[in-house]
Amino acid sequence: MKRMSCSLSLVGAALGIVICVCAQAQQRPPVSTALPVAPPAPPPATLQPPPVSPSTAQPTALEKFLAFDAGEKDDSVTNGTPAAQFTFNLTNISSGDVIINFVQTSCGCTVAKMPSTPWKIAPKEHGEISATMQLGGVPPGGTKMKTLTVNTDKGVRVLYVKGTVLPAAMTEMDRTNAQKMAMADRQAVFKGDCARCHVEPAKDIAGRQKMGKDLYVAVCSVCHDAEHRASFVPDLHHLKDPTSPEFWKLWIANGKPGTLMPAFAATEGGILSDQQIASLVGYLAATIPSQPTAANSPSNLQVK
Repeated sequence: MKRMSCSLSLVGAALGIVICVCAQAQQRPPVSTALPVAPPAPPPATLQPPPVSPSTAQPTALEKFLAFDAGEKDDSVTNGTPAAQFTFNLTNISSGDVIINFVQTSCGCTVAKMPSTPWKIAPKEHGEISATMQLGGVPPGGTKMKTLTVNTDKGVRVLYVKGTVLPAAMTEMDRTNAQKMAMADRQAVFKGDCARCHVEPAKDIAGRQKMGKDLYVAVCSVCHDAEHRASFVPDLHHLKDPTSPEFWKLWIANGKPGTLMPAFAATEGGILSDQQIASLVGYLAATIPSQPTAANSPSNLQVK
């Protein structure tokens, strides 16, 4: 009886262990055999379009209604001048009214002004939008560029303004050193620090070549119309000799060896294209008219 009682006890204990193990198994969460799912990839970053420059800007619908005298303006001022001034002239070339709602500037340092807000422009009517750009903090030789967005009932147009603070006036020692350098190499005027006054201004805000009057004012007048022009630099508006288109083309393209007059033609180591030289010749011939004579006829003109 004792042996049977012991066996029954062992069987009961074994059953208890089985029941306990089963109960624990039921309490455990089921083990998943599915492969882990990777977290969703983040959405691709949205690419922002590059800023539009005047050289790449596409025509807008507004250009069918309003014609502007230019898409960009620049103003060069002497060091210490607090602000640069700009004026855009426009004309309504459509058969209906155009309403300019407002002009938004890209920065608070620039303020645009128009006759009224909003401004209704009748067909064939002319007007102007002006802007003032504060130049505080711009160092001598530095530039500042901003945009004016013209918002109308016919579309928008972006205009560009650029203010340049001219380098400080040269000292007598600087002037003497520059003259010595130019006498040794008349093309030196297009190199180094001189390039800021004699190379960079030959292009507009968009990097396009300036032409005609704009080119003369930017590049030629720096020397020939300067307030403190050196005595050996001629005043082109009061030359003693008669001039002609051939006269102007010769001196612009080839310069004059032995003087400070460089050769401006790109083929001679200068900075001007044939088109730019032709535009200068046309401007000077019209501004300073003179009948060609035997003294400056093409056959007698020589670079000396």
